[in-house]
Amino acid sequence: MPNIKDIAKAAGVSTSTVSRVLNNNPLISLETRKHVLKVMRDFNYVPNSMARGLSNQKASTVALLVDMDDSPSFDNLFFHKVMYGIENALFKNNLSLVICNLQASGNRKKRLNSMVQGKHIQGAILPSLLLGSDLVNTLKKQEFPFVVLGEPENIAVPFDWVDINNAQGGQQAVGYLIEKGYRRIAFLRGRKTIFNRNRLLGYQAMLKQSNSPFDERLIAECDGSKDSAYREILRLLTLLSPPDAVICGDNVMSIGAMKAIREKGRKIPHDIGIISFDNYPMAELVEPTLTTVDIDLYEMGVEAVKLLLRRIENPAASHQVSLISTSLQVRESTRA
Repeated sequence: MPNIKDIAKAAGVSTSTVSRVLNNNPLISLETRKHVLKVMRDFNYVPNSMARGLSNQKASTVALLVDMDDSPSFDNLFFHKVMYGIENALFKNNLSLVICNLQASGNRKKRLNSMVQGKHIQGAILPSLLLGSDLVNTLKKQEFPFVVLGEPENIAVPFDWVDINNAQGGQQAVGYLIEKGYRRIAFLRGRKTIFNRNRLLGYQAMLKQSNSPFDERLIAECDGSKDSAYREILRLLTLLSPPDAVICGDNVMSIGAMKAIREKGRKIPHDIGIISFDNYPMAELVEPTLTTVDIDLYEMGVEAVKLLLRRIENPAASHQVSLISTSLQVRESTRA
């Protein structure tokens, strides 16, 4: 990264002249100012606010990096609950949170470099969906502290990340249904994401552990909507050996599943039990109330801050992975 001395040398002026340009000193002529500013642009130079009179202070802000073009990420409670945990944990450590938009359509690398090199923030938290090798390499090259929300995919270099233990959630759901007497357990999988894959792996692992037969026909691919879940349940109920229980990827899909079950004249939980991931308020508003795998998104945000502060305090620390445990909230939909 170029520093003020590099700019001064390239512009053929003194470092004090560059400093005066940065501070809009009226003693600098317009011609000199334009010349120095052009050199800064050519060198992609980002002024360091610390070096410009804030050297005895420390940035008190952490950035949550987001892509506002990805509207589905902000249409559910996931983002808001995690952000709530992040904000509260930062507040307790006398830090503030700022949202930084790294739109996919914009100049992401340039904006990131400006944020990092300007030293306006201490560190960054970013969702795994925003992750890419270019972004990781930029942050690693700058030795800038960051933590990722969600298990990453296809990234070779190590870094800190936190996620829900989704495989554990899949195991808990199957184990509880078997305990209640259900035997043919369907799995309504949402979008093909790594967390849905891990939930499916937990589902399969618990079937094997309990010596229950695995029937691939009971795994239904959905797009995460209630309509797709509705269609898949109607299809599953036409099988010669239909399911007697269903695990849904989220509360939205469970609404579609319950609608299809009722239309076929089946009773929940006596004919078919149902468990859903996510413990959103609607789980207690539907009839019957919905048993859920509760994923603690608030704690995920808190843990992300803990990992980030650890990285800030000790940049050379070994990289750490943290998985937040899931729990079952038992309600009426599984009381067979």
